[in-house]
Amino acid sequence: MEVRVRFAPSPTGLLHVGNARLVLYNWLFARKEGGRFLLRIEDTDRERSFPEYERAILEDLRWMGLEWDGMLRQSERLPIYQDYARRLLEEGRAYPCYCTPEELEEMRRRCLEAGLPPRYDGRCRHLTERERRRLSSEGRRPSVRFLVEGGKTAFHDLIFGEQAFGNEQLGDFVILRQDRTPTYNFACVIDDHLMGITHVIRGQDHLPNTPRQIMIYEALGFPLPQFAHIPLLTDREGRPLSKREGATTVRGLRQQGILPVALANYLVLLGGIEAKGEVMGWEEMREAFRLEGISRQGATFDIEKLLWLNRMHLRRMKGEEISRELSSLLGREVDGEKLELFRENVTTLLDFADFLPILEEEVPPMKEEARKLLEGSDAQEVVAVALRVVEEGVRPEGLLEAMKRRTGKEGRALFLPLRAALTGRTDGPALGDILRRLDPPKVISRLKRALVPEEDGTKGI
Repeated sequence: MEVRVRFAPSPTGLLHVGNARLVLYNWLFARKEGGRFLLRIEDTDRERSFPEYERAILEDLRWMGLEWDGMLRQSERLPIYQDYARRLLEEGRAYPCYCTPEELEEMRRRCLEAGLPPRYDGRCRHLTERERRRLSSEGRRPSVRFLVEGGKTAFHDLIFGEQAFGNEQLGDFVILRQDRTPTYNFACVIDDHLMGITHVIRGQDHLPNTPRQIMIYEALGFPLPQFAHIPLLTDREGRPLSKREGATTVRGLRQQGILPVALANYLVLLGGIEAKGEVMGWEEMREAFRLEGISRQGATFDIEKLLWLNRMHLRRMKGEEISRELSSLLGREVDGEKLELFRENVTTLLDFADFLPILEEEVPPMKEEARKLLEGSDAQEVVAVALRVVEEGVRPEGLLEAMKRRTGKEGRALFLPLRAALTGRTDGPALGDILRRLDPPKVISRLKRALVPEEDGTKGI
């Protein structure tokens, strides 16, 4: 049997890394098993679903390299859900519920006051046809509730093992709202069946939904898929990750210069999956991934670990790959040869962008720490001598040796002032490597900029 899995986002916010982990695990499982990875947009919540979020989610998935084999949109399938609800009504497995929001809130309040979880009390379950007509004549539009029978619902979860829920705890639940749109649990079952989904891989927060869904599967005579619930990903304070917190959205990480492969690598490690090493490319991730190998323990999102992995991947990547990723991020073409100079000094793609002015601009921006360093008299002396040496005709690549002879200085006392003057910063690649890539006019312009203004108005830092 062909493996089929799906990712089913709601377009109510940006894709955060917790959901990115789920989509990655589905994708890896499908690719490893030679199956199909499908996408389903769950947009039946008309008030909270927005097309711009759907577009953003699809863009983020493409950026991650997680292409899908098919897609559907729930808002285009409403008649299908209504037909199945009608079938359950006809077979006595569901019934119309005429309760108002105020009545339902009162039930909820009474349950909470009694120390019980909120559940529907079943008051519309046994309404006569005459009572239903009367309520309809009052202008009440019914929802449709699934009729929950006694006993318990049990299933085997591929991550958490055997699970059982008492049906009496659930109460009769809504499958079709008053506006005839389906609820999550109902639409989920119908779509998973019609899409041929064999494995439902989703977050642990959906465990309580599973017994309700199994009841619907069984009432409609659908075969059950296998279920695998993934422990949730939290921040350092133990809070679930949010779609609206930029630092933990895929979009936010992309804008910070994180690589798709580094993010995927980190998300695989967060599953507790055993691998030969921590730094993995796509093929290594596919080889290491095992659904049954995912840990039951929750995981904490640690940006420092992700940054370390990003740095490792940047050092492994080919120059043209880095150039392609950076060009996409910046929206302009970037010369890959220039990037090689900075490879050992960067953690993210944005770090490359921060270093590029050293080679691309006549005079790069001056960072504050470099400005302060150049205010010292010793630094000013070094810069002034360097300017005279270059103006005398010494080529940039010979400047360091000429300065050692002319000043008698070496080490930090010589290199730091020159680095600050020539690059506008106090960190970066070897100064000699930078000088070999600069022409004399740029060197002269930068040294002049670094000199403190004299009383005659000479322009400097």
